[in-house]
Amino acid sequence: MYRPAIARPRLLLVVSHPSVGAGLETILRLERRYEVRRSSRLSEATTWAQSWPADLALVDALLLRGGDRANLGVPSLVLAAGATEAASAEKYVDKPGGWVAKDAAAADLVGAVERLLTRPSEPSAGSLAVFAVGALLVVLVGLVLYLIWTAVA
Repeated sequence: MYRPAIARPRLLLVVSHPSVGAGLETILRLERRYEVRRSSRLSEATTWAQSWPADLALVDALLLRGGDRANLGVPSLVLAAGATEAASAEKYVDKPGGWVAKDAAAADLVGAVERLLTRPSEPSAGSLAVFAVGALLVVLVGLVLYLIWTAVA
């Protein structure tokens, strides 16, 4: 099922370094599309996630090194120096949504946020749909066999 676009997405930015956090926040705010809140600690971000429900979180991999879990309840992009750091950090977020390089260009950062915000949710076929597809296959096989029989006879 496709998730409709969110009118003004809320982004929770969790970065401990003040200058890096301010730079990322500025990039996101310049888009004039997002509501952004920034936290420098996981505990503070978890509290905010309950009172200010975000649509997406950007979490610095450095904050996840100590094995602390980020239970934010929303898809999270990990800000990492590379794929190895991202892979180990993604284990500690409750809804990992991928990663983006800390030194990514502004367009790449915004692109990663947009992809995660507009990503379709996993489709699931109900039992009725599976039954209908099975019935159609049986009918199709029957028709093919009938055509073969009429061509031979």
